[in-house]
Amino acid sequence: MPTADCSRCGRHRPCSFASTAAPVCAGCAPRPERTCARCRQLAPPTANWPDGPVCERCYNAALRHRGTCASCHANRRLVAPAGPDPTLCADCAGLPVTHACTDCRIEDKLYERGRCERCALRRRTGELLRAGGKQIPTALQGVHDAIINTPTPRSALNWLRQGAGARLLADLAAGELACTHQALDDHPQARAADYLRHVLVAGGSLPVRDEALARLESWVSSTLLADHTNAEHRRLLQAYATWRVLRRLRRRSADKPQARTATNYPRTQLLTASRFLTWLDQQALPLRECRQAHVDDWLTHGPAGYPIRDFLNWSAEHRHCLPLLVPTLGRTTGTAIDGDQRWTLLARLLHDDTLDLTDRVAGALLLCYGQQLSHIAVMTTDQIHRHHDHTSVRFGSCDITVPEPLAGLLTDLLDTRRSHLGIGTPTTASPWLFPGHLPGRPLTPSRLGERLRTIGLRALPGRRATLLQLAAEVPAAVLADLLHLHPGTATRWTRDAGGDWSRYAASVAYPATTDTDE
Repeated sequence: MPTADCSRCGRHRPCSFASTAAPVCAGCAPRPERTCARCRQLAPPTANWPDGPVCERCYNAALRHRGTCASCHANRRLVAPAGPDPTLCADCAGLPVTHACTDCRIEDKLYERGRCERCALRRRTGELLRAGGKQIPTALQGVHDAIINTPTPRSALNWLRQGAGARLLADLAAGELACTHQALDDHPQARAADYLRHVLVAGGSLPVRDEALARLESWVSSTLLADHTNAEHRRLLQAYATWRVLRRLRRRSADKPQARTATNYPRTQLLTASRFLTWLDQQALPLRECRQAHVDDWLTHGPAGYPIRDFLNWSAEHRHCLPLLVPTLGRTTGTAIDGDQRWTLLARLLHDDTLDLTDRVAGALLLCYGQQLSHIAVMTTDQIHRHHDHTSVRFGSCDITVPEPLAGLLTDLLDTRRSHLGIGTPTTASPWLFPGHLPGRPLTPSRLGERLRTIGLRALPGRRATLLQLAAEVPAAVLADLLHLHPGTATRWTRDAGGDWSRYAASVAYPATTDTDE
């Protein structure tokens, strides 16, 4: 049969109508539907067995059906009697052994050259990383082990065949792409290069770097500064970004390494400074001639202009302008769900077994302890402590005893973990309580927020309701220690909740004496 690129799957293989504009391979050609002998559904048959035609879903299930043989008691694929409930293996039933992997001899669905999915993955991965050589480079051995030991080998096979990141990995193994962060930054396929970067970092082939900070640095040079035509203002903006914003972030990242460096507000400060300088251009006003009246005029455009304070303070410190005042913007508390709604949501999270365990635990931590999504997403397994009679969690400086049934959900999450992880995730246990799809990385706060919204829980109103109740019942100092809040933040929540703990410290330091003591 002549070969061509199939018009449906795009693969080059023997096709019908190869000389036309719409060649179709055998796998994509329409097949007549028949009633499956196993599920009784109408579908194209994948095989004709003694009990009748079998659809693809039942065919795959039968090939993967393993159990204890009723005769020899070996754990093998059960094939007899014919039908959905076999009890005997092929040897005990006197049937020829079929669909046995040529490498490991396991009876399973075969993929290529008589190999099971696990052996086919091992061969393809080794072939890709050897790049025509005899051995896999030592630097890529960790990546090789992570790919072949993935819990989803079929997904890994598809990634090696179709994934753009796999093609970049092949180029890297062949020496056509340098194994450096800079080479991946410069690659035109940004998303594929970014995923491969995480695979290489998790496998130990690339050093760890602060990705959020690196992306901000790239954005400053490629986007922020490119938008300015005024050379003087572009120089000022570059100096402010380099020596104020980015320098502060680099120091923070070096002193207190975290899973993610918070770059949203620094980006807002830079954007505000850029818009302010553009506004000055429109007014035909140099920064050195800017006065308080001009700043007041700028602030009348709305609260989005108030982050200009840091830029003006830096400019005044370096004598680019006179000292100018930007008042503090009033704090808005936002809305909070009512108490009944909060308890209803919490009861559902604690008792509804149909919900995903990740969503149940994350939502309960938010509604019980008022934790931010950015903090929940980067929680580690070390923050959960199992004792012989209770379970505790640590957010701040002290452990908090977790009551049932949340304690049981936490231990279940530690024991089961996430079943599907990204290709290239290391085989070692993940340190993250909520591991994400990217190898070696936790779930992102934005993705966690999306998951919670699908079950009716909005993070900000739910967290406000929780903190308002806790602040009304617990002193601000204790709240700050337990929940890892800044003392000033805890005090504001206490004031908003109407709590009066002004005599708490004195009461603890000088307990009231009783008549008996006297």
